[in-house]
Amino acid sequence: MQYQLLVFICLVGLATVAKIFLRHLYPFAKPLPILFILFLANIRPEPPPWAWFCAILFGLAGDLLLLWPQGFIAGLLSFLLGHICYVFAFAGYPLQQWGFVEIAIVATISLAGFCYLAWALHRKQKTRYAIPIFLYVFATAVLLLFALRTHSYPAFAGALCFALSDFLLAYNKFVRPNPVLEAGVLLTYYPAQWLLAKFFVAF
Repeated sequence: MQYQLLVFICLVGLATVAKIFLRHLYPFAKPLPILFILFLANIRPEPPPWAWFCAILFGLAGDLLLLWPQGFIAGLLSFLLGHICYVFAFAGYPLQQWGFVEIAIVATISLAGFCYLAWALHRKQKTRYAIPIFLYVFATAVLLLFALRTHSYPAFAGALCFALSDFLLAYNKFVRPNPVLEAGVLLTYYPAQWLLAKFFVAF
C-alpha cells in the first residue's frame, strides 16, 4: 500500500471518528483529507488540470459551509459548481460514445432519487429545497454519464461514490437523521474525491 493512501485513510478515519464521537474536533478534522489531496496534487512537477483544481476547491468550500446548519444552501451551491467543474474536466479527455442503456439507467435512478427526496421535502414542509436539489441531482447525473464515457474504473467509481454520498447526505438531512448515515456520507465522499484525483492527477 502506498504511503499516500495510508495517510489518506488515517485522515478519513480521524474525520469520521470526530464526526461521531468528538464533534468539537470535527471542524478541524473534516477538511484534512481534501487538503492532503491538494498537497499531493501540487507537489508534482506538472500543474494539475485547472477544471479539476477548481472542482476540488469548490468541494473544500462546500465542506466548510456544511459545518453550519445555515450554510446548507451555500454548501449545496458550492458542490454543484464543483460537479460542473468536474464535467468540464472530463470533457477535456477522449470520451467514448454514450449508449442508450447507460443514459436510461442513470436517468431512471436519478429521477427516482429526486422523486423520493421531493416526497420527503413535501412531508416535512421544506419544499423550498426542491429546486436546488433537482439542479444538484441533474448535475450529478451528468457527471456520472461523463465518467462512464471515460471507461476508467477510478473515474466511474469516484463519480458513483459522489452520487451515493450526495444521496446519503440528503437522506440524513431530510428523511431520517442517523449517526451511521453521517459516517456513510464521509466514507463515500472522501473516496470519491480521492478516486477522481487519481484519474485527473495520477499522483
